[in-house]
Amino acid sequence: MSLEPALAMSSMDPVLRSIVTIGVLVFFAKIFASMFSSIRLPPVIGELLAGIIFSPYALGGGIIVFGEPIVVLNNYVEAFAEIGAIMLLFSMGLEMGLTSLRETGMWAILVATLGAVIPFIVGYEFYTLCGLPQTSALFIGAIMVATSLAISSKVLENLNLLATEEGMLLVNAAVIDDVLGVAVLAIITAIIVHGTISLYETIKIVIAFFLIWFAMVGFGAYFLPRVMERAMSLGVEGAVETAAVASAFILAAIAGGLGLSPIIGAYAAGMAIAESRALQHVKDFTRHINTVFSPIFFTVVGARMNLGIITDQIIAGILVMAALAIVSKFAGGFAGAMLRLRSWLKSARVGVGMIPRGELGLIIASLALSKGVIGQDLYAQAVWMVILTSIIAPIILSRMYRMEAGGG
Repeated sequence: MSLEPALAMSSMDPVLRSIVTIGVLVFFAKIFASMFSSIRLPPVIGELLAGIIFSPYALGGGIIVFGEPIVVLNNYVEAFAEIGAIMLLFSMGLEMGLTSLRETGMWAILVATLGAVIPFIVGYEFYTLCGLPQTSALFIGAIMVATSLAISSKVLENLNLLATEEGMLLVNAAVIDDVLGVAVLAIITAIIVHGTISLYETIKIVIAFFLIWFAMVGFGAYFLPRVMERAMSLGVEGAVETAAVASAFILAAIAGGLGLSPIIGAYAAGMAIAESRALQHVKDFTRHINTVFSPIFFTVVGARMNLGIITDQIIAGILVMAALAIVSKFAGGFAGAMLRLRSWLKSARVGVGMIPRGELGLIIASLALSKGVIGQDLYAQAVWMVILTSIIAPIILSRMYRMEAGGG
């Protein structure tokens, strides 16, 4: 009997494998999210755990269909996850708008700066004392810098608290924090290439990143509301929604081309469109889109975790790195927020909300591994630190927001 059909089936097209993967992950993400929501925990935690359980390194790799694992992480799946992150940040920008950025702008910069500088110094100094080379310690410090805006803002959205004073401060600080994280990455990359750079060059890189960010926000605020007005005047079904989503992807692509994280551009697009009369149409549309793309993003974050390489030594390293990341980020966020909010509870919420690390931390860890700056052991510790902070912080944050704010 010919084996050709069997061989053909065992070599499934990568696109089809991606479709199966996304279907499996979204299906179980919804089940897990519903379970966690029923016990008053953030649904995003269920989505993350669904990704871990059905990852290629766990059940997703053990269930074989046509001779191949039912869940894979190829370029197509990663692209869908990136779209999910872009849409999430676009919807968060719609909730915030430029008005909230103006109201919390300088204070958000202060919170973000303290929340970036303290973890970076703590990470760098600790791992230098542990005997790591300077460049490796710099990368560990950089991994600890960037907050995952997608995770904390999702918790706030689920609790309908994005519009609170500390909610706006937290989200805007997390956006600026991400820009600072990319700026730190640019500086460290320059150190790898040139061996060392001057203080002048360092300052120039940081200023350049902030100028690019504010230019994107200013351009979007001037141009995008006019585009929305024109789309509304067309009277064509879906014109407004299509123009809005297109603007998110265009600004995301521009941000990526300029060296920023693409989600920064998507957030800028959302803030700009929030100033237009089409806001409610766009918000309703993106809410429906995110019922699919949000779980794709969070399950893929969980599915990247490899459970097979964990040893007792690596577990100890994970716990140490996670503790340093949690304490240092909380301290920076809390100190900055306290100066603005004058409330222990509200400031603590901001500090906790800044704790989760996310996609940028994973990107920096992957870059460090590819450059040979860190080994597999430190890479595993960094990735699991990102996951632990992404799981622990939303649970604490959701509980804190349900506390009665006695004397505040």
